Amino acid sequence: MSRSRPASNPLSYHKHTGQYYVTRDKKRVYLGSDRDEALQRYHHLALGMSSVAMDPKPFGPSGSLVTVKELANRFLAAQQANWKAPETTLRSYKGWLRRFLKDHPNLRAGEFTVEMFAAWKVSLRKRNYSPESINHYLTAVRSIFNFADDLDLLEKVPKLKRVKNEPPRPVGSVEKPLYTTEQIHRLLEHADIQLKVMLLLGLNCGFGPKDLHDLTWKHIRGERVTLPRSKTGICQTFLLWPETLQALEHLRRHRKELIGRMAKRGRHRSDGGSVFTTRFWKPWSKDSVAEQFRRLCKKAKVPCYGFYRLRHCASTAMSLVTTPHVQRKFMRHSNLQQQVTYTHTPDNEVEDAIKKARGKLLGGLRVIEASERDPEQADVA
Repeated sequence: MSRSRPASNPLSYHKHTGQYYVTRDKKRVYLGSDRDEALQRYHHLALGMSSVAMDPKPFGPSGSLVTVKELANRFLAAQQANWKAPETTLRSYKGWLRRFLKDHPNLRAGEFTVEMFAAWKVSLRKRNYSPESINHYLTAVRSIFNFADDLDLLEKVPKLKRVKNEPPRPVGSVEKPLYTTEQIHRLLEHADIQLKVMLLLGLNCGFGPKDLHDLTWKHIRGERVTLPRSKTGICQTFLLWPETLQALEHLRRHRKELIGRMAKRGRHRSDGGSVFTTRFWKPWSKDSVAEQFRRLCKKAKVPCYGFYRLRHCASTAMSLVTTPHVQRKFMRHSNLQQQVTYTHTPDNEVEDAIKKARGKLLGGLRVIEASERDPEQADVA
């Protein structure tokens, strides 16, 4: 049985927008946030004295009832068709926009101003967010308002480009140290079978957590693994080290034995072809990899710089033994400029290179000792 409102109280209140409305032809007609004015508009509408039902623009000083949350959801729904890696990019945008929505609850899109945007940027800086994170947040918010501008969802879109991005830190100014050979050995000694394979693939092939999530047994053929990178779409075949092959074979036998033991108990399980599975037989997410790696570092008493740091170690090692173009292909990057972020050349390598350069430039030139110099020339200023 449908519920009807009494004639003395014909208005309904929409909590999220703060507006009063009535329903006409199964559509909501918003009448403003002031109850008396909304009631007056309702009577004008009932008497045919107002064209509010034909006016798609709602009442209120903002000029729009669209909330920032609604705008963000519409942007994400429409923009996924343009992303190369929808799942990864969607997860990133949700994280960036979630930070903005928490700081601006129940905000209407039409009420957002450049001054509010600038104040938010300052607050992020005060909370010690890195320049890279701040720029991600700013770009995500600019994107949803550019989307609103393209679709004419707002009467007036703030010019958010007036608030500039944070200047990035110079490359090498703040760097986490790489894992040493001793630390890598300790991690491998304390890792279980799955984590050990993950560590070796991170060093052998430069795999990150997302690569480990995507890796299946079909990608491994003999002594090689072929895997496209979801972020860039670039595919590369990697020759596996003997240590990596041995660990993979051990993992394969262990998995087969585990499935066989469970089948004898009447519990049929399958890894779905994934190389790495959790105890719930689901592929490892990047968050799972990060958490288990933190626990491993604590167990092995090794400083934790994150699993992704192994990719930096692999890139740095490759830069010392091959050309930049081979290194770019190994890292599955789309351009050489990306190498700068992942390569951390040690100081001793620079010193060795300086010594080798001397031989190229000076050849067999002998250094004249101070005792061999002419005394008369030594006194000349």
